[in-house]
Amino acid sequence: MTENLNGNRSNCLQCGLQKICFPKGLFRSDVERLEQVVDKMPTLDRGEILFKAGDKFKSLYAIKAGMVKIYSINDNDEEIIHGFYLPGDVVGSEALADKVHLFNAVAQDVTSVCSIEMEQLQDLSKMVPNLYTHILAIMSRDIVDGRIHNELLTKKSADQRVAYFLWTMVERYQLRGYQYTQFRLNILHKEVASFLNLTPETVSRVMAKMAKDDILSWKKKEVNVLNIDRLKNLAL
Repeated sequence: MTENLNGNRSNCLQCGLQKICFPKGLFRSDVERLEQVVDKMPTLDRGEILFKAGDKFKSLYAIKAGMVKIYSINDNDEEIIHGFYLPGDVVGSEALADKVHLFNAVAQDVTSVCSIEMEQLQDLSKMVPNLYTHILAIMSRDIVDGRIHNELLTKKSADQRVAYFLWTMVERYQLRGYQYTQFRLNILHKEVASFLNLTPETVSRVMAKMAKDDILSWKKKEVNVLNIDRLKNLAL
């Protein structure tokens, strides 16, 4: 392996999120090449901005730990939340077309992020074709997720929306090999309400009903899934 002279380079081979973050079928030599264009950024505290709408697009960002919220501000100066991204997710792909970020990205918790410089990544993808395919897959996943979310908002009840949001969090934590029946979720009810196009009062009502029915409790940022099958049935 080529000696790493840059202390900010990420050790991708040792990263536990490699199977989520990277495309399948990469050889060890391919990952070593990728390490040369992946930089580990300084840790972000909750509320710190990763990028802002209007910023020039330079890099994709892979989340290593914590959570990133993607949002925009509407004409009434209200925050519109477009998603919450977990370790292994890649953010910033919405800027690939016009080379300008359309949304804001903020650390939702203490968050570690790896920066993948796009120009270097494009050069590398000529030698590692799977990388280019992976970039397209990221864009495709964002489009599909957007359509699913739109369907959720137009066809599902408030109870189903909240349950689906929590069920997808359970699935995402499980995929990463994390504890998925008890986990920390540093998201306010009003943020869930914005994401699901509900009022904070409605989200609180649904959460209280879930707790009463012994399905799930969410207190002081700690989620405890009490009946995973009932949560899934309510969500789907």
